[in-house]
Amino acid sequence: MYRTNPMQVTLQPLSQDDGSSVVVDTNSSTTISTLITSYCSRKGIAFDSKLVIFDSKKRPLPQFSTLSSLGISDGQKLLIGYKNTSFTYSERWPLLIALAALFIGVVGILVISLTYGLTGGKFPDDYGVVMDAGSSKTNTIVYKWKSNKHNGTGCVSQETDCFALGGIAKMDPMKLDEVIECAKNVTSHVDEKSRPQTPLYFAATAGMRLLDSVDPDRVKRILDQLRNQLNETGLSVKAIEIISGTDEGVYAWITANFLQETLEIPQKLDPWVPTTFGALDMGGASMQISYAIPDEDKRVSTDTKALTLYGQKHNVFAHSNLCFGRDEAEFRLRYLLLQDLKTAYTEDPCSPAGFKYNVSGEDLLKRPCTNSTRFPDLVTNPNNFLANYTFEGTSNVNECKKKVKSLLDNELCKLYNFVSCFKRLDNIPSTQEYLAFASYYYATDFLNVTKGTLKDFETASDAWCKKNSAEVNATSTNKYREKFCFNTNYVRECLINGFGFNNDTWKNIQFVSKVAGKDVGWSLGYMINATNLIPEKARTPKPMSKAALSVSLIIFILIVCGTIAFLIQQQRNKKRGYSEA
Repeated sequence: MYRTNPMQVTLQPLSQDDGSSVVVDTNSSTTISTLITSYCSRKGIAFDSKLVIFDSKKRPLPQFSTLSSLGISDGQKLLIGYKNTSFTYSERWPLLIALAALFIGVVGILVISLTYGLTGGKFPDDYGVVMDAGSSKTNTIVYKWKSNKHNGTGCVSQETDCFALGGIAKMDPMKLDEVIECAKNVTSHVDEKSRPQTPLYFAATAGMRLLDSVDPDRVKRILDQLRNQLNETGLSVKAIEIISGTDEGVYAWITANFLQETLEIPQKLDPWVPTTFGALDMGGASMQISYAIPDEDKRVSTDTKALTLYGQKHNVFAHSNLCFGRDEAEFRLRYLLLQDLKTAYTEDPCSPAGFKYNVSGEDLLKRPCTNSTRFPDLVTNPNNFLANYTFEGTSNVNECKKKVKSLLDNELCKLYNFVSCFKRLDNIPSTQEYLAFASYYYATDFLNVTKGTLKDFETASDAWCKKNSAEVNATSTNKYREKFCFNTNYVRECLINGFGFNNDTWKNIQFVSKVAGKDVGWSLGYMINATNLIPEKARTPKPMSKAALSVSLIIFILIVCGTIAFLIQQQRNKKRGYSEA
């Protein structure tokens, strides 16, 4: 059984005002707190929790420690009173300095580690600007990707864009301000230090291809002026060009498959099974169809491009029809509807009955896509036409289909010596899936049949074409509502009789405007392909070298370890002092 030894302890007040010393009978197992209680009882005063017992060196003793644990012996004199900041502060300053050093050491280790780990050593962003100069607008787009790329090709995303309305082919070469301002505006989204190395590509499409066929001097003036003014953006102008229809189709194919995440899938060769999507694109002045083919496919070499993207090889066939974009096809339809240059009034079976519209003679007869020998009077006298022609709709479904069909009639095209005739395809792969966008999407979306069958599309198209002007206006608020009878019939004619789709293969077409929330168009594919030729940048430098990091960490670790050792030693000294007191 544990035994305690009786003993006496003398408690002397720190202050002489507190009276004389008190001898307290106690034992070795008594705690300091109990000793204070005994003192208060002997003095006849209320217990005061603020009273503290000190050893002979005026060091406070822990209240819940026993006398034996503190090494206090029989007859020992202790001090009692209240803590005095004048001496406790001086005793504690080494502890405060040690704690501050410990804090600095720990914070130093964390700050240096996080700074080194989270900054520097990263591949910077690369930027590129593509100016898509179409037949009706110029879209200037800023793209971004990590400079280390992925298997040699950048994973490109769109940052911002700017539209300048109006086809550049119709602009005065000396008045390209809106186009140039767009380029300057988007430049602000590129890091200032990166601008001199950021490539800018100006790429014009069908509108400029048409102008180049009739007025190459004007094209040269436009491109020269662009070259002069685009240098003012501070970007690195890499190309100012008119891209071919084949290239436009290839770039649209790249975009479609990049957004569908199919470019990295290895192509199945034996037997050939397409692992990528085809692309169907219809703009204002041209249309393109593109899809991957086996390497050994013996197609026209100028229509086939070999690509290496994200480490995979692709052989892409792209087929373009100039003058057969939606807008130019509509102008050619009106041209074919016109029977006499001196007759101002003409019926239009593809427009709703009761709807009238005017077209200037200049727009109708002076276009490259309507330039022909159909009217001999124009051959001898190019200005022998009226200032304006009036067309009135008749809502004649069957006649509309017949007239639209004539647009793809190559015999008729050759008879009138049009500059461009439709090039049909009759051997497209039956297993190939396609993304159809631009005018293809707008036509099917307007009829709400983007996911319907060919029969659904035809039924909805016929129903719309039968409506008169009042019914059209009552049914839709779309500002192009009077054009959709022509649009839908033209889309059907191109897909069925132009490219050979049928009831069975119609299901292979997905009509889309966006994929994964991104616009489908050729400019993204242009930028992706261009990243193959842009060198990778080195990682950004770390804020310090590995040697400096190691030395700094060692210093702060030594501070922490030294401080901890100091605190442990202080605690040991305190206990040793108690036992020696």
